Amino acid sequence: MKTTTVFYTLLALILLTACENPIAFKTIVHEDGSLDKTIVLEKTEKDKADQNYFGINEQSGWTIEITENESEKDNDKFRIAFSKHFNSVDDVNSELDRPADTLFQIHSTFEKKFRWFYTHIYYAETIRPINRFTLTPVENFFNQEDFAFIERLPGEGTPISKADSVYLEVLSEKISDRFVKMAMFDEANNMIKTVIAKNNLDKRWLDTLDQNKELIYRIIDDPKSENNIPAQIADTLGIPLDKDQALKDFEALSKKFESRLNFMSYAYDGGKYVNEIHLPWEIINTNADSVVQNVAVWKPLATKFALREYTMYAECRQMNLWAVLVSIGIGLLTVWLFMRKK
Repeated sequence: MKTTTVFYTLLALILLTACENPIAFKTIVHEDGSLDKTIVLEKTEKDKADQNYFGINEQSGWTIEITENESEKDNDKFRIAFSKHFNSVDDVNSELDRPADTLFQIHSTFEKKFRWFYTHIYYAETIRPINRFTLTPVENFFNQEDFAFIERLPGEGTPISKADSVYLEVLSEKISDRFVKMAMFDEANNMIKTVIAKNNLDKRWLDTLDQNKELIYRIIDDPKSENNIPAQIADTLGIPLDKDQALKDFEALSKKFESRLNFMSYAYDGGKYVNEIHLPWEIINTNADSVVQNVAVWKPLATKFALREYTMYAECRQMNLWAVLVSIGIGLLTVWLFMRKK
C-alpha cells in the first residue's frame, strides 16, 4: 500500500482545495417517466470515454461526443459528453446505481400523482456517499449537528458567514485528522489480521496488534513511513511472517483498497459539480440552488455527499383542464337541479 503518497494526497483532496475534474449532469424528465440523461466530464483524459467512474461507455449504449478543450491543449485534456435515453428510472438505476466500490452511485426516483385539478410529478436524484471506508463507522466521528450543518451548506460559489466558514474548517480537520486517519488504521490493521490468519500464525499475534494500537497509529501518521505500511507494522511488532510471501499478500490486499482510495480522490478532486434537471411543467417545490420555470440547478460541494446520501428533488404540476370543466359542469348541473326543484 503506497500509503505515504496516497494517504497524504487523499487528505489534501478531502479539504476540497482542488477542482481539477468538473462534472456536469443534465436530466430531461418526460411526462411518461422516460428520461434523457447527459453526463459531461470536463478537463479529462481521452481514455475516460471507455473507462470512467460511472461505468458508462459506447458499448453500453451511450452516445459519446469528445471535444478538445482549447485552453487545455498542452495538457491533453478533453470534454467528454455521454448521452442516453431511458424508458424509466428503473432502467437508469440498473446502470447508474450499481453497488460498486469504485463507481459513483446515483439513484433516480419518479412519481406521478393525480390530484383531480392537478397532476403532480416528483423527480429526485440521490447521490450515494463517496466514502468507501468500509470498516470505520461514520457515526462514531460525526454527530447530528455536523450533518445538519452539511445539509444547509449552500451551493458552490455562494458566500457563507464567518461562523459557518470556521465551522467548515473545523469539520474538514475532523474528517482528515480523525476520521480518515482512523479509517487508514482500521484498514491496515485488518490487512495484517487477514495475513496472520492466512499464514496460520498463533492467535496471540492478534492480541499483539490490539495491544499496540497507539504504535500502529503513529506509524500510519508518520509521513516518513515506508510505502508498504502493513508490512512495516508487522515487522516492527516482530510478527513472524515470511517477508517475501507477506509482501505478496499485502500487495494483493492493497489493490482493492487503493482502487477505493483512487475513486475517493477523484470524487473529491472533482470539486465542482453541476446538476441540471428539466421537468415537463413549472416547478412548484424543490431544494435546488436556483430555479428558472421548469429547470432546477444544483451546484453541490462534494462535502454534501461525502459521508451521507444527498438528494436533489423537484416537483412540478399541471392543471387538468378536463377536471376543471367537469367540476364546472357538475356545479352548473347542481344549480340547475336545485332551481328546478324550487
